[in-house]
Amino acid sequence: MKRLITVTLLLFLVSTPAFSGNEKKVALVMKALSNPFFIKMEEGAKRYAEQHGIPIEVFGVERETDVTRQIGMLENLIARKYGAIVIAPVDSEKLIPACKKALDNGIVVINIDNPLHKTTLEKMNISIPFVGSDNYKGASLVGNYLRQKMSNKGTVIVIEGIRGVENAELRKQGFIDTITKDSDIKIVASETANWHTEEALSVVTTLIQKHSDVNAIFCANDNMAIGAVQSLDMFGLTDQVWIGAYDNIDEVRSEMRSNRIHATVEQHPELMGEYGVMLAAQGLKGKSNPDITTTPLDLITFDSFDKTVAMTLADDTPFFKALLDGASQAAELFGMHFLTGIAKNDDTRQLLDIQSFVEKKSDIIIINPTNAESVMPAIELATAEGIPVMTVDRKVASSEKVISHIESDNEAGGRMAGEYIAQRLGNKGKVLEFEGVPGTSAAHDRGKGFNDAINKYPGLKIITREVADFDRDKARSSMIRLLKNDFQVDAIFSHNDEMIIGVIQAFQTMKKKLPKVTVGFDAIPEAMDSIKKNMLTATIAQNPHQMGFLAIQNAAQYLQGNSVDSILLVDLMIIEN
Repeated sequence: MKRLITVTLLLFLVSTPAFSGNEKKVALVMKALSNPFFIKMEEGAKRYAEQHGIPIEVFGVERETDVTRQIGMLENLIARKYGAIVIAPVDSEKLIPACKKALDNGIVVINIDNPLHKTTLEKMNISIPFVGSDNYKGASLVGNYLRQKMSNKGTVIVIEGIRGVENAELRKQGFIDTITKDSDIKIVASETANWHTEEALSVVTTLIQKHSDVNAIFCANDNMAIGAVQSLDMFGLTDQVWIGAYDNIDEVRSEMRSNRIHATVEQHPELMGEYGVMLAAQGLKGKSNPDITTTPLDLITFDSFDKTVAMTLADDTPFFKALLDGASQAAELFGMHFLTGIAKNDDTRQLLDIQSFVEKKSDIIIINPTNAESVMPAIELATAEGIPVMTVDRKVASSEKVISHIESDNEAGGRMAGEYIAQRLGNKGKVLEFEGVPGTSAAHDRGKGFNDAINKYPGLKIITREVADFDRDKARSSMIRLLKNDFQVDAIFSHNDEMIIGVIQAFQTMKKKLPKVTVGFDAIPEAMDSIKKNMLTATIAQNPHQMGFLAIQNAAQYLQGNSVDSILLVDLMIIEN
């Protein structure tokens, strides 16, 4: 009997494949793992996988021309029965048969960074979701920038990526189409350096000997731009030629600080990795994915490097901390020095912060005003010193001296809250409104949108309004006072999440049942947690992180010499359980 058990166990071990359990794993297959671009991609993918408990393994080749090696990796992953493959292909066509084989074996496949060849996919009757940026558009950003710097005349050399690879072809075409459109700029040479620094050094050296009077060089990635700079150094031409690149790696950022490379494109590889793993996880759950998921592009130029951008915020609530975090990330991305001030809702303190920014000769000041009127003297001071001013989230009393304003459409957000309450209450009931700081555009616009929506329904009535200045403690105190008088209401709308959380705390303190509907504004983490616990019904999400990022991005565009929109609106959405 012991011998039979032993033999049975051995047979089980032999028959159980080594790849058991791989069906839930995501494999991230990239190009050259040593390339800083793909290091960022790996970081984004791993971060998302860790946050969501997704098992992941990372694979890559040494050189971005190694098609055979990458195909072999896919064959191995298929044999080991991985559940999903997220691939940044080294070749847009030659990897398709291996991807089809993976699909035929029930493996989820997500294409990131370099798009697979559309016509070939159609011929093989397969569809693979793509995550990445618009390479044509990204190169167009560089082309438009260099055209401006060259005053629409001169000669250009193009250093291409691997010919036949989709992203290389799109970058080449996007750049050439844009820089030559309606200009006297001529492309005198276009040669490949296969994404590599040493090849670019050799190719540019040969081309410079033929075209020593060239005005600009565009390289389809940053590694090749480093080779181009090295070549120009040899000829003593570094300070005479504009150089545009693509990828925003650290080495190029260092060269931009020295004005040796002038423009590159950030295409957020960390988001490509993150979104790729996210879609792979959805695919493993049997959910369908969109055909295309676009990642953002940012033009990074030497113009904004080492410039000083200053930002003053009204308060340091979670909403403003998220806004500040987005602004801080953008300032780092665009190479700016970043000064900040938190006014704690004190008008005088904000005026002193702005005065300090002026004395430090900031290149641009971004203001989130404590009060629309009281901040105007400080704006007058800044503009008198030639410092441009932008505003974010809240408007000022007069926008004449403000070059741009970034905000959510607060009035639309208020309307969303009103319509939501009407729908949840069946268009009838008693409503309480908690208002923000009087004199701020956010409180005015949210209140207007909300009241406009409620007034459309005769069965709905706002029975009282409480001013709590966007403050949690004030809202809690006001709500406790009302509840002590046996106050009854069907729904409460608060101009921000801080106040609605204070309201909920008041109901808990008084041991009273919450109204049928409670709605906040901002989608701060604590509000999201309250929604999960069924204490808060909904909140209007306005993405303060993106608002802060856009404010700095807008400042960078202005410093690049571009015109900026007078108003930029950040999308809103309602979040409920």
